Amino acid sequence: MTHLGILSILPPVLALVLALWKKKIIPALLVGGLAATFLLSVAKGAFVVEYLERVITVTGDRANLQLILFGIFVGGLIKLMETSGGFKGMIRLLESLNIRSRRPVFLLTWAIGLLMILENYSNIMVNGTTVGSLYDRLGIPRAKLAYFLHSISINWVATIVFNSWGAFYMTLLVAQGISDPFGVVVSAMTMNFYCIVSLIVIIFTMTFGWNIGAMKKYVAAVKEKDVMDDVAADHGTGDPALAGGTPAMSLLVIVPVLVLVATMLIALFVTGGGSMLKGDGTASVFYAVLASIAALALMIQFRPAAERPPIEKSVYTGFGDFMEVGILLALALALGSLCKEMGTGHYIAGLASGNVPPFLMPLIFFFVSCLISFATGTSYGTFSIMVPLAVPVSQAMGVPLPLMFAACISGGVFGDNTSPFSDTSVVTAISAKTSVIEHVEAQLPYALVSASIAAVLFVVAGLLA
Repeated sequence: MTHLGILSILPPVLALVLALWKKKIIPALLVGGLAATFLLSVAKGAFVVEYLERVITVTGDRANLQLILFGIFVGGLIKLMETSGGFKGMIRLLESLNIRSRRPVFLLTWAIGLLMILENYSNIMVNGTTVGSLYDRLGIPRAKLAYFLHSISINWVATIVFNSWGAFYMTLLVAQGISDPFGVVVSAMTMNFYCIVSLIVIIFTMTFGWNIGAMKKYVAAVKEKDVMDDVAADHGTGDPALAGGTPAMSLLVIVPVLVLVATMLIALFVTGGGSMLKGDGTASVFYAVLASIAALALMIQFRPAAERPPIEKSVYTGFGDFMEVGILLALALALGSLCKEMGTGHYIAGLASGNVPPFLMPLIFFFVSCLISFATGTSYGTFSIMVPLAVPVSQAMGVPLPLMFAACISGGVFGDNTSPFSDTSVVTAISAKTSVIEHVEAQLPYALVSASIAAVLFVVAGLLA
């Protein structure tokens, strides 16, 4: 391994500065990777060609390629669910429950959030479209709806190992030479304290009606007469893209999700020789998404001809929608590989040894990840920068890798959950029919409470490790 000393921290720092400045993670990762390749090959020249070769080599690795393809293929699955009417069916099914009190509405909000495990956008949009009018009818402000939609979706999806998030986690660990990435991810999710605490805080908020910070003024501003008038005026309206559908069409979402999870578990069992924790996680998620797409396509074939979407076109369009995820994965893998070769993490660990107690390292990585993700609004970008540093620091300082990894994940999700620059903040505001600033202002106090509790838990976990 090449050790470049202080120069080894320049590429990730450069990527971080560009991400904070331009709020765009792919160009930042690209520039950081080019800088790292230049430092490693300054005597050879042609560093741009060498960087491209590095990206191709890393992407061509069997496990990496499976994870990148999974990240893209999920887009095809989601698009096919949409064009087949599955999301419309989910909305019609849930609306047919005719819920008229707060407790069932809150339970419905949770049910939708927990079911939609594949990615954030569909989770937020389906949930918001389904329950929005019910919140109006019950006098619950849209700011609180937005808080529930955003925090349930992102914190739940970020703890699932059967979706594109789980695939991305394993991609980052594979790039650092971790032999059992699936086992590390599973262990880390039990210590993903920000996500876990955030979900618990939502339960308490729903149960006891907690209104803190700016949420108080939004609750006070809701007047029952005005709400009822608004609901009557809006009756029968909604998102035109989600109009129509029948409850039975919800099976076009439910069955593929069940197939995805079942295939993942079976593949882990088979590839692990009877032990799911020893299974090949990268191969399993790839097989799972292929089986899910095939199951959905087969279901569509049994529908009337007039109700069948063009399957191939829908899937290919979905691939295109998620191509950015594939590019991000490839560039993140390349930068992580380069940081490993430069010895960046080991250099940071050397600086910290004797100066920072090991039990504080999870807290430090959580805090730095929070700052990066809040400033950039991207969790994936934060993971891409922090995980390649966390792995060698963990190994050099004797801090459990799952705990360090969980600190990076928790911090990355915090910013995605709270930043006005986050794409999920924008999607949530659209779904809840509120402004981004109103949403962020109302949600931030709850997120800060969760982050504060998580920080304490990371210190305690560090002491007990």
